[in-house]
Amino acid sequence: MVDGLDFQIINALQIHPRVPWVQLGRILRVDPSTISRRWSALTQQRQVWTSCFECEPRTGQQEISALVEIRCAPGQRGDVIAELSRQGPVISVHCTSGARDLYVMISMRTLLAMDRYIDEHIAGVPGIVGTRTHYLRRIFLEGSGWRLNVLSDEQARALHLLRPSEPPDHRKPAHLDVVAALSTDVRRTAADMQRELGRSISVISRDIDALLAADWVRWRVDFAHTLLGWSAAAVLWLDVKHPDLERLIASLRLLCHVRMCASVTGEANLAVFLWLRNLQELDEIEGRLSSMFPKLLVKDRWIVPRIAKRTGYILDLDSRRLRYVPVGGQPVFDEQLRAGPARKSDVSCGINADRRPFAAPFLA
Repeated sequence: MVDGLDFQIINALQIHPRVPWVQLGRILRVDPSTISRRWSALTQQRQVWTSCFECEPRTGQQEISALVEIRCAPGQRGDVIAELSRQGPVISVHCTSGARDLYVMISMRTLLAMDRYIDEHIAGVPGIVGTRTHYLRRIFLEGSGWRLNVLSDEQARALHLLRPSEPPDHRKPAHLDVVAALSTDVRRTAADMQRELGRSISVISRDIDALLAADWVRWRVDFAHTLLGWSAAAVLWLDVKHPDLERLIASLRLLCHVRMCASVTGEANLAVFLWLRNLQELDEIEGRLSSMFPKLLVKDRWIVPRIAKRTGYILDLDSRRLRYVPVGGQPVFDEQLRAGPARKSDVSCGINADRRPFAAPFLA
């Protein structure tokens, strides 16, 4: 059973994912061995997991991100979820209410690549009978910045001060190797990574410190939200008048329910992704926003009873981590398949052999 100390530990690692247990013990006033034991239990029981990845392409080119609605044939949703979850470019898979059965998040290098990937690798999956794409224009809030906020202001400040603040001068291959080594366990020791990377412990440690300060690396601490008290999720599709947009975003930043917020194409111009402890909270949130912004229109609202995949991790029905599918990768299209440049195992997932951990910064 997760208790208050467990939430404090999770919150602390959201702020500084590699804080030494001894230093965290001083901040929380808890024995470091107790913290270590609690963390081991949370991870071994698959209730908590971590990830590290690049958040923008090495070319500096802006990624294209999209939310894709999916309609399934009756009785086929489970098979569709299984197929989509194993595809690296499909970063998340959500079950939802309304006219669609699922929605997925995808990131690609170009609009053309996105359009072709949806056509060749999504729409043709057996059991899918229709898709609808919403392109994300601007990301205001995203999942790696979400916090539990159970620590005191003093404790949070102490953790921020401990986190390294000197970013690397430039991105180099050695940094990307470290990101890959930490992709599914951000607390791996430098000694554990030494043989894999072929560099000294001191050099690896310096690179890790630099990456903790780099704005192009995302560090996430995720957890089984259903088991830890969030019984549902929702998406609000809002029509916001342009003069109100910045004020509304500022208000959303103060709501602990908001996991992600992005401007989108379509009838609505803003999508807000929420975690809820119960469905009644959705009424409270809508009421608060409507009172503050009378011209705000709620164009649609989706309930999300299950998240099948989040940030590359496939989840079970209790939202525990099952296994990890490397995120990102370059799509393999029809003419490439005819030319035969990719391995068979990669072709089935629609990606090539470039499996460095990468994801656009829109992950809820």
